[in-house]
Amino acid sequence: MNFWVADPEWGWWIILYFFLGGLAAGSYFMATLIDLMGTDEDFELPRIGYWIAFPLVAVCGLLLIIDLHVPSRFWHMLFKSEVVKEAFAEGWPGSGKGWSTMLHAPLMKTWSPMSIGSWALSVFGLCSSLSFLGSLKSEGKLTHFTRRGWFARGLQVIGCLSGLFVAAYTGSLLTATNQPIWSDSVLIASLFLTSAASTSIALMMLIAHWRKMGTAASFERLERADLWVMGLELVVFAAFLASLGPLLIPLFHTVNGKIIFFTMIVGVLLPLAVHLRIGGAWGWSMPAAAWCALVGGFLLRYSVVKTAPEILERGPAVMATFSPEDGRQRGGGRGADPNNRGGEVIPRSKLNKKP
Repeated sequence: MNFWVADPEWGWWIILYFFLGGLAAGSYFMATLIDLMGTDEDFELPRIGYWIAFPLVAVCGLLLIIDLHVPSRFWHMLFKSEVVKEAFAEGWPGSGKGWSTMLHAPLMKTWSPMSIGSWALSVFGLCSSLSFLGSLKSEGKLTHFTRRGWFARGLQVIGCLSGLFVAAYTGSLLTATNQPIWSDSVLIASLFLTSAASTSIALMMLIAHWRKMGTAASFERLERADLWVMGLELVVFAAFLASLGPLLIPLFHTVNGKIIFFTMIVGVLLPLAVHLRIGGAWGWSMPAAAWCALVGGFLLRYSVVKTAPEILERGPAVMATFSPEDGRQRGGGRGADPNNRGGEVIPRSKLNKKP
């Protein structure tokens, strides 16, 4: 565990971006899956997923721009500003030369996760916006164009791929960042992806229940899918905790680490128990399970993002109590750093230095 790194200072904007981006991606994926695999009686349910996806993607774009502090930074991650200026000077969009120059303006920094993520978010936003427009009405030419036929299938496939990338890359971004806990597991992306699926189904079920959309059979199939997804999320969650190895106990002794464990109970185990009707069948079971999944999905991202800064703030003290070398280091025994005494562990780099 590396304590000598800077805190990236990711706050509420990024936490909300992670959560809402996962909801948007999962909702679009489930809507597309139902469109492709469902029957005619399932036709209404995908509309809910498309209703969710585009507004949340738009909010995610705003959150990302706000977090960058300077709005032009988002633009610069997508296009070469000097080429865009040159194209405008050549009369774009009213001239062929301007269009020829503008074709060289898109910028894809394959080495930059932020650049790739910005492009994925933009592509997903475009696809989800078209699907959103096509879902406003149950019938019509636009609805048929965006939900049936070869164009609709291509749109949905591209939208799903870019959306799932957005949902998973946030976890990959954490893993690639040299921070405690974040860089100690490769399963954060998988955990965020399964959480996005379970929370999006929960939100779709809540809206379908509120708007009374879909048939009883289609709603039952959606609830069954939620049960399978939460089972997968539980497996991934357990694997994530196991991947931390000896860091698991120190993690539990942080405030946000406790929230991570609490998240598994509230966001996964309780909804599973409710779906399985442990203790009998209740009329409020579906809304209760859905709200638990949504709260758990938000707390998961909050706690994972906030755990690293908490560990950095507490420093080596968060690990010192659990180290097998702890007594030797503090007591000056064999193998201990000289001058390490008492309750404070002095970094090796600061030992034996003359003022």
